[in-house]
Formats: sequence, structure tokens, C-alpha cells
Amino acid sequence: MASLLFALLHLLALILVVRILLPPVLLLTNPYATAVGLLLNRLLRAVRPALPLPDRALCVVLLALDFAACAALLTRLGGPVLPLGGFAIATYPARGFLGWFGLELLHFGGFMLALLAGNTLLRLWHLGRTLPGYTGDLIDLACRPFSGLRIPAQIVLIALLSLGYTAIALACASDVAYPSAEIMRQLVKDLPAAANLPPIFDLAAVAAPLRTLILAALAILNILGTLGYHIFVLLLLTLLAAILNARPMLGFLNDALRLLTGPIPPLRLGPIDFAPMVALFTLGFLETALSTLLLLLAQGLAHVV
Repeated sequence: MASLLFALLHLLALILVVRILLPPVLLLTNPYATAVGLLLNRLLRAVRPALPLPDRALCVVLLALDFAACAALLTRLGGPVLPLGGFAIATYPARGFLGWFGLELLHFGGFMLALLAGNTLLRLWHLGRTLPGYTGDLIDLACRPFSGLRIPAQIVLIALLSLGYTAIALACASDVAYPSAEIMRQLVKDLPAAANLPPIFDLAAVAAPLRTLILAALAILNILGTLGYHIFVLLLLTLLAAILNARPMLGFLNDALRLLTGPIPPLRLGPIDFAPMVALFTLGFLETALSTLLLLLAQGLAHVV
């Protein structure tokens, strides 16, 4: 429940950031962005009697209140618990409300990093072409001005941001655990010669500088799995929308599925398109293969760095 609430608050923060940074005319070119903009306008009209400010100034105030709400939620939960590439979980200490507010900014930074990295990975998934459909245009708008950079520049910037975020997160961590290593130990403990298997998931044995690099890369690769998860959820929602005959929602879901399916052409068998399922397995395979290669590289360099 707390994760869902954080996701909604961070989504509102993202909408406010876009409204603050982008000219309103850009938002009118996309029907999905226009619909979100109309909802935001209703919110601004509702709070303007209490805060008679121009739109952008009012959005800045609401953004600060949004972060304050997230910080207050963190104080109730005892601190953010953030996965780093799915392999490390760090909990952060804080003193006083300002400390929690600062950690919330880091928390939102991780959300934005995932969005920017997702934009770049989607561009690579589409072989460098512009993201298709209104959904792709919406993601492009949300990532401005980052999405206006060339792909090599996006990759370099994502690498730097990921390194900075991971280094700050680990520096602030009061506790770092590697649950994947323990899961793998339990799975292979009864296998013959289990004691001689390489501990590729045990990042605790890797030197700190290399560990930061590996976790930063895993944090980006983990987004491949997230894209696959979104395909699965969208497939379920598409089935539900078809049963309910909700045509506007069905149009949006098909647009989003086509975005996530990438370069895979429609693979229809009767009324069923198997392309999203092929994309689901492809993204999952890419994440697993690249993550395993990265961990094997980390173990190979563990005695060098």
C-alpha cells in the first residue's frame, strides 16, 4: 500500500515538474498530456482561492507540499527501503524532518532516474527510432529536455546519474543487504559440489568502488525487467477492457503495448497478437543474460580492484 501511495505521489510530482519546465503549448499536442493537464488545472483552480499565485508558482508550492507529504510518510515507515538494481536493499537513517525531506529528494531522484533510463532503453529497443504513438510522445514530453539529446549522450548522462545516485545511496545507507545472494545459496545448497560454485550473486565480497559500478549498471538493467512486467500488466488490462467493451481505454492500452513491443511485428493467430508475449520473454532474457554477465565480470575483477 505504501509503495502504491509513493508511486502516486511521485507521479503527481512528475506532472508538476513537467508543467513547471515545459511551455503549455507542448502539452496540447498530445491528447493524453492534454487530459492530464485538464485534471491538473482543476487541482490548481481548487487550491488557488487559498494560494492566489500564477500557475507555475502554484505548481512549485504544490511540488514542495508533495515532497513534504512523502517525507512525512517516510517518517512513519522508518525510512525508505530502496532496491539498487534488485540486488541490494539499503535503508537510510535521518535526523529530523529536514533529514527525511532530503532523503525523499533522493527517493524521487531514483524514480526520475528509472524514468530517464527507461526512455533510453525504449529508444534502443526501437533501434534508435523515435518512440511511436501518443504514449511514446507522452514519455518523450515527460523526459524533456533529456529526451532531446542524441542516444550516445543519453547513455553517458544515464551512466553518470546512476553512478551518482548509487554512490549517494550507499553512503547514506544504515544497512545494506544482498537478498539475491541468500536466495541463490538456499537454492543450490543441496546440489553436488555446491560449495565450489562461484558466488556470482554475492556482491558483499566485491570491493566497494567496483560494487558501486556494478550496482549502478544493475539498477539500469533492472528496468528491462520492469518493462516486461508492464507488458504483462497491460495484457491483463487489455483483456479486461475488451470484456467491458471500454473502447477509449482499449485504444490507450493497445498504443502502450505497441510501444513496449518494440520492433517485433504483429504475430496474430486469429484475434490474438502474440507479439507482446514474445517481447515479454525477450526483455526478460536480455535482463537475465546481461545481469549475469555483469556479475561474472564483477567476480572476475574482484581480486583486481
